[in-house]
Amino acid sequence: MKKLIYSALFSGLLVNSFAQISNFGLPQTMRGKISKTKIFNEMPAVDAVTQINQDEQNRIDGIDKMYRFGVEHVVNINVLSEASKQTLPNGDVVYQYGLFCPNAISINLIFNQFELPAGARLYLVADDGKSYTGAYTSLNNNANKILGTELIYDQKAIIELVEPKEVVGKSVLNLGTVVHGYKNLDNFMEKALGTAGDCNIDVNCPLGTGWENQRNAAACVVSGGGICSGSLVNNTTGTIIPYYLTANHCGVSNTAAWVFRFRWERTAANAICAANNQAINNGPTNLTRTGCTLRANNSSSDFTLVELNTAPDPAWGIYYNGWDHSDALTVTETTGIHHPDGDIKKISRDNNAPTQQVTAFNGNPNTNVWRIADWDFGVTEPGSSGSPLFDQNHRTIGVLSGGASACSGTNDNNQYDIYGRFGTAWDLGTTPATRLKDWLDPSSSGVASIDGVDPSGPGLTIDGGIQNPVGLSGTICGGIVTPQISIFNAGTDPLTSATIAYGFDGNTNQTYNWTGNLAQFANAVINLPSQTLASGNHTFNASITASNGAADIGASNNTLTSNFTTVVNGETVDLNLILDRYASEISWEVLDLTNTVLYSGGGYTDGAAGSTTPVNATFCLAPGCYNFKIMDSYGDGMTSTNDPAGSYTITNYNGTVLAELTAANANFGTTNTTQFCVTSSAGIEEYLLNQSVSIAPNPANDILNIQAKNDNQIEAISIFNLAGQLLIEKSVNENETQIDITTLTGGMYIVKIQTHFGLIAKEIVVQ
Repeated sequence: MKKLIYSALFSGLLVNSFAQISNFGLPQTMRGKISKTKIFNEMPAVDAVTQINQDEQNRIDGIDKMYRFGVEHVVNINVLSEASKQTLPNGDVVYQYGLFCPNAISINLIFNQFELPAGARLYLVADDGKSYTGAYTSLNNNANKILGTELIYDQKAIIELVEPKEVVGKSVLNLGTVVHGYKNLDNFMEKALGTAGDCNIDVNCPLGTGWENQRNAAACVVSGGGICSGSLVNNTTGTIIPYYLTANHCGVSNTAAWVFRFRWERTAANAICAANNQAINNGPTNLTRTGCTLRANNSSSDFTLVELNTAPDPAWGIYYNGWDHSDALTVTETTGIHHPDGDIKKISRDNNAPTQQVTAFNGNPNTNVWRIADWDFGVTEPGSSGSPLFDQNHRTIGVLSGGASACSGTNDNNQYDIYGRFGTAWDLGTTPATRLKDWLDPSSSGVASIDGVDPSGPGLTIDGGIQNPVGLSGTICGGIVTPQISIFNAGTDPLTSATIAYGFDGNTNQTYNWTGNLAQFANAVINLPSQTLASGNHTFNASITASNGAADIGASNNTLTSNFTTVVNGETVDLNLILDRYASEISWEVLDLTNTVLYSGGGYTDGAAGSTTPVNATFCLAPGCYNFKIMDSYGDGMTSTNDPAGSYTITNYNGTVLAELTAANANFGTTNTTQFCVTSSAGIEEYLLNQSVSIAPNPANDILNIQAKNDNQIEAISIFNLAGQLLIEKSVNENETQIDITTLTGGMYIVKIQTHFGLIAKEIVVQ
């Protein structure tokens, strides 16, 4: 079996994808606050020497070249029923279950029944206390109820599950597979990039010119015990279905835990072309999808077709390859795109016609394959298995099965490769589970070939877009908002003008006309006029209505929304929080007197023994009183044995302490709540100015009475709606006046009053 390797990519993909690890700090097992289990379930012994020798023989034979690193022990363990249990001071329950794989270098697990309630946390902890993986949480729940973990490096591992007291006993956690690692993957972990042979050619070298679409369909996959290659494939329905074609020998079990990495490639400027393949100039590694469903597989042409549970984002530059199932001997040259040795994407080319043969492969004596006698450019390696073989028409005609090609320095070794034939896979057996045609041509159209498809559709010549809102998120302390956005050119022609409609809270009745000259993918920053808004939650809305003088048809990037909160007359308040060593146990909230949470924090990282962790946060609060609530998940406040205790202070704009908790009172148990009050942050002069003018009634129906006090005098009055439009304006030169508001509809408005001593802004409600 050719070209499968399990390397650093496994770890990286797990972290980025199906592991979806949340940071809750150290497991309880490593904190020293509870006793660690001393009971370990011993797995069967593994003869590492025998395993390694067999792997090497498979490589030499050119039949089975999977890079194996571990032996899978199939088990059936209900963790909740068999684990030891301890109850924390706060009522949470900690479960511990020990596993012992004698002389193992690493251990990783697959749970075949996995579902956690909100708040529960799962870890895998090395018994030597040097490493752990997790926390896995309810965010990892999935329709297949399967979870795979990362590796930990020890022969003993502890499964730790923490359930909050409110959900004790509600987790579903059954262990199905324990993987005993018998090879040291440290070197692969350190150099995932650059491990392929030096004769390999990056896909964006000149050899790849004209193959950009096929490049965009190719992806590597972590499947069970290793890494394979493969690609997305098109179908005849005219609808995008995320089918992925790879090799049968890559495995078909635990597909819910498969992880796919797309577009892992260097740019053309950084490409390495049949030279020293160094671990430099990496490509993107975060374009991943997790989980798939097996649709069909068969060993007679060594193919597997799966459907991804979530389609790749078209914005990644994804493509779905065409295919030809005619199996005709009219192929004049072949090309392969793959991930040799689990490395960054490469391309191979043979300028000669392939041949067809039937050979014994992977236990099937009658496997139908294409044979490449010798590559003219590049080779394949372990990790390339399942990658597509293309004919001269850029259509898929096979998937890589095996062979003996490899690098000899910057040259290849002039050896062969074999590919399972797409034409054979098309109509294998008698059921949809064994053949391709039921999935890729469900209406039985009878076509022998189709071309690939771009899910984003053909590129547009004129396509303006907007993005990157600035000053329009979070809390804005004050009622004045200054929006900033960026305009960019997604079209192929230069973008020279655009009309942008924008506004707030569902209104887009303001217009900004932009002019300039942007090449494709270039952008420019636009500063929109400032707006005065009332206190509360708001939404900024903007859309491009025209590009280069005509309606913009690239609708996917034409609109923009951003949510934010304003606090008129708000005060800046600072929290200075010193956490004890176990910072991950602490969370906090700022609540108003109706118990609405205004601000919150948590998810901090534990420190070393004897250390503390400083946390600083800033709030914008209107004058009034509030509660600061601090919580400890363990139940001993911000204290720990033989370590400094925590504390906090809350101060206003001039440094006055509004609330505090000293280290002497840090052992507050589970929660501590302190009330504090905020006065004007604008300074006494502005505060007195604001108090010198009154508006009544508020809410109002038809007349506003506005009066100045303390020797102040009104000079002008302006009333605006929340979109910033001026609705009423009046010049005044007296201490009090009336404004007729019968023309205003019900809602909230801003009244700006220019006085002898300064400008005042107040909110009113019209009924």
